Amino acid sequence: MTNPEIIKALDESCNKVMELPMIRFVGVLDKIGKRIARGFKKNAKSYLTHPNDSRMYIQLTLEYLMRKDFDKELGPIDYIASRRGKVTMISIPTEEYLVLISAQRDIDVEKVIKKVNSAFTMFPDIYP
Repeated sequence: MTNPEIIKALDESCNKVMELPMIRFVGVLDKIGKRIARGFKKNAKSYLTHPNDSRMYIQLTLEYLMRKDFDKELGPIDYIASRRGKVTMISIPTEEYLVLISAQRDIDVEKVIKKVNSAFTMFPDIYP
């Protein structure tokens, strides 16, 4: 179980990223794909029904872990971005967590990455 103080700090960091106008969702997933912090921006709704949202969190975590197998040869993952018909999904790994962002399709991914890097400074592996 994650410490309530850590969850509070993660929620605050998610809120900073949610300040960007095209962001729909910012969450933090643990190592098994469970969302432990934040969620949807006010007035934004999930395109997925429950339990598909939980399945997606697990799938994105597994995708990251599978790609991590190639870190030795290719270097560590900075982020994973996928542009879909309705949204752009961005996964940013830290040592302990996976920061997940869902945004409007045409968002500037690099701008989001910079905002995440400045908001999640409590992680030693994220640099502002």
